[in-house]
Amino acid sequence: MGPKASVFVPLYVYPSPGAWDPLEKVISNHRNVNFTVVINPGSGPGPNALPDANYTREVPKLAAYDNVRLLGYVATTYAQRNISLVRRDIETYAAWPTNSSNPNLAVRGIFFDETPQQYDNSTLAYLEELTTVVKSTPGLGPDHFVVHNPGAIPDARYLPTADSTVVFEATYDTFLERDGAKLFEEIPNSTRSQLCAVVHSVPTSVEGTHFRDLVKQVRRVADEIFITHLDTDYYASFGGQWEAFVDLMARS
Repeated sequence: MGPKASVFVPLYVYPSPGAWDPLEKVISNHRNVNFTVVINPGSGPGPNALPDANYTREVPKLAAYDNVRLLGYVATTYAQRNISLVRRDIETYAAWPTNSSNPNLAVRGIFFDETPQQYDNSTLAYLEELTTVVKSTPGLGPDHFVVHNPGAIPDARYLPTADSTVVFEATYDTFLERDGAKLFEEIPNSTRSQLCAVVHSVPTSVEGTHFRDLVKQVRRVADEIFITHLDTDYYASFGGQWEAFVDLMARS
């Protein structure tokens, strides 16, 4: 057996009763697949010490699965956001288990959105400081996992500051235009395990063997991947091929 397949899930679906069932179903049915799931209560943890009752009900259900790693969403605005505000978001997530008296109301790392592509010394220092905060903050264990999302290939000097980096976040057509499978060759000093790719707006005609081939192609780029046929609000619901995508990941 090779390493488990890894599905990346930007879960920007509000957890009204039943809304997360399509995710829980595939997690439960595919214990041989790892899921990295980003939750985003309010463009971050929200303004309060704890998220609302729907989140406090649903997050522990996902956290209970041993093949799920939950991450909290935090915006950096391309390293322009005040770092004290970013730290406060991190610390809010980290305090959830204590504030709720529920060890399963917890995330195991942070997904930093809108991280830069272009190199700058001060930006590197900013990202390194945030990584240190995540790695040293109790309440984000045992993983203390850090993901950066530049949405494209960043300067290679940024890669060591994250455990995983989203090196592609765009449409299916863009993936084809850039000969996506060759993306990995352009990323020096990295391995697939450090990379994540997100492909949305896949045409409905891409199904069956064509869809299987796409999954294989994207997996050559990155270890963790997310593919959806949705072309609007693609992180706010589950597309019609959601189960087919996870089935293909489980088989590959």
